[in-house]
Amino acid sequence: MKMRFSERYGYRKVEDALSKENVPQSLRTRIWNALYEHGIFDISYTRSHLGNFKNDQFVKSLWDSFFKQPLDVFDKYFARQIRDTIRDLFFKLPWYEIYDFIEFFAQFPWDPLRIINKVQVIHKLNKVLEEERAPYRIVNDEVVPLTSNEEIEEIEKALKAPSKFQPVKDHLKKALRLFSDRKEPDYANSIKESISALESLVQILQEKRGTLGKLIDELNVHPALKEGFKKLYGWTSDEEGVRHGKFSEPLELGYSEARYMLISVSAFINYLIDKFAGENDAGGV
Repeated sequence: MKMRFSERYGYRKVEDALSKENVPQSLRTRIWNALYEHGIFDISYTRSHLGNFKNDQFVKSLWDSFFKQPLDVFDKYFARQIRDTIRDLFFKLPWYEIYDFIEFFAQFPWDPLRIINKVQVIHKLNKVLEEERAPYRIVNDEVVPLTSNEEIEEIEKALKAPSKFQPVKDHLKKALRLFSDRKEPDYANSIKESISALESLVQILQEKRGTLGKLIDELNVHPALKEGFKKLYGWTSDEEGVRHGKFSEPLELGYSEARYMLISVSAFINYLIDKFAGENDAGGV
């Protein structure tokens, strides 16, 4: 999204949406509008029909499990009162709970026969996050600190790999979860899980146990790619790698390093699956 005239020439300060610890009012409003327009908060209009309309169970679960509000009040309210109360509570949430709210929607067990199309809603929410320059996107039903559509696509593609690569996907999911924890991100262990995902993939492709550093030599890929990931593997496993800095000083690992590993490993996993998975089924790589 291009900057507006007022932003380009300094007449209007670009809100610090790029700060990972902020949800500007404009972004809050657009998130609410996206959910509202898709009918997320539509419930029965009378108490006697509560539970029979399309989103009653989600809204009641939101009221009870997310906002921790008393159910006896919920049972006394009509639809408009319930929605207005949820709206008031939503706009008072701390910045990080706005993203918790999005995850609560994304991870709710929606009935596929209901009117709500979760995929469409998530697509709309990601578009809003992009347009408002928020440093987060929704990937695999979790809010993660990524900004590029291409990056998101690489991670999602890796997470949708065939079932034979389940160990790979398990490591990637854990890496993503550790990376995206907004309160206490664990970047060092996210990096380890990312490289473990690649190691698992190479073991599956080679149909043998072993370390990434050794098995990757047996893959028919460009030597520069092999060498690059061998060095990354060494960085995450050697004593002077992730666990320890040089000269016994702790190595500071942060968002940038974990983000790089998650994206680059996902892309390389996709490359290897595209290149070798079919050949492996036919008898080797």
